[in-house]
Amino acid sequence: MEVHSLDKFKLITYQNLDADERNVLTLLYQPLLGCEATTLYFTLWSLIDRARLRSPEYFHSKIYDIMQCTPSSFIKARKKLEAVGLLIAYHNDETYLYELICPLQAEEFIKDGSLGAYLYNKVGKSHFDDLVSLFRISTKEKDGYRNISTHFDEIFDSLEQEVEAEGDYVKRNKPKIQMNHQFDFDVFLEGLSKNYVDRRKITKAIKDKLISLSYVYNLDEITMQKVFMDSVDRNRNIDMTKLSKSARVWFDFEKEEHEKNPDDKNLVSYQEMISKCKTTTPTEILSILSSGKPAISELQIIEKIMDQFELNEEVINFLLVYVIGNLGEFPSYNYFDKVASEWRRKKVVTVEEAIEVIKNRDKRLKTRSKGKEKNRLPDDIEADWLDDYLDNN
Repeated sequence: MEVHSLDKFKLITYQNLDADERNVLTLLYQPLLGCEATTLYFTLWSLIDRARLRSPEYFHSKIYDIMQCTPSSFIKARKKLEAVGLLIAYHNDETYLYELICPLQAEEFIKDGSLGAYLYNKVGKSHFDDLVSLFRISTKEKDGYRNISTHFDEIFDSLEQEVEAEGDYVKRNKPKIQMNHQFDFDVFLEGLSKNYVDRRKITKAIKDKLISLSYVYNLDEITMQKVFMDSVDRNRNIDMTKLSKSARVWFDFEKEEHEKNPDDKNLVSYQEMISKCKTTTPTEILSILSSGKPAISELQIIEKIMDQFELNEEVINFLLVYVIGNLGEFPSYNYFDKVASEWRRKKVVTVEEAIEVIKNRDKRLKTRSKGKEKNRLPDDIEADWLDDYLDNN
């Protein structure tokens, strides 16, 4: 949505930007944001009254004139700031309200599973190490000394009653990255042993971290189970730092395996395939089935199926799995048409309903011909997973 020159805005914040945070913004955030978004951030801070932590009402033309930018480049820069959690944008019928958030501390940024990883990827190991070294401090001066400072309760007596203080006060908000990435926690939790994992300890913060790491490192729910288990200690506590490190380890492992064996065929369990039908695109399903990039002719058939039949995407994905698995190759459109017509007629809207239709059809076929060969998936997809699933569900 374009922001016009005469659209009004106000600025608020609940903190002041200090010198260390400016350095973090310049050296760590700027490689990700680029010059224009970084300049916009500092420009907005300059328009805030430091004493009141507020700004008067301005027209957006003020920013465009100061930065010599266009409305479209302003929106692009603003969205980058929003994406890394440095700015929160609000809007009502009359005006925009922009809340500025101070950057993370250097250590928090560097160890963050998303920001630190993207910075490393952006600048490379050598430059990344140089940047990190600028924020390291030494505590060697304290070696050999013992802390003899007096504790609070040695000086101050206990109070007879507590002080009630209501209202909001100046505080240090942490920038948060918002994700729309789809992560199936039902699939994720299903593979975790209750003997080793206390699900009550999987807090919202842990869930947000899992979603973030899954997106950044492109790891599915099954691999994230391994990432998670590597981060659980003997007391079944989850170490957030280990969670990020483990994600990087599994990302490197999968990358190395792929590079070592680029022609290896993927082994996909039925749980993974069902999950992928619900969460991925037909193109990615085809890539798994064919262990490679789909052909244009195959994608054209998928496009025709989507045009001809009003089926949900997960049902179309499972249609590909079922038909190709049945025949062991990608057939002509007519094969898909026959199955899709039946599923549309039976008003199938989920993978589970499609499986139920297949089970009922198989029962009828088995009564007619007990010796008929079972439906078979190609060897590169762990051929008997669908048969096992149909038999046990």
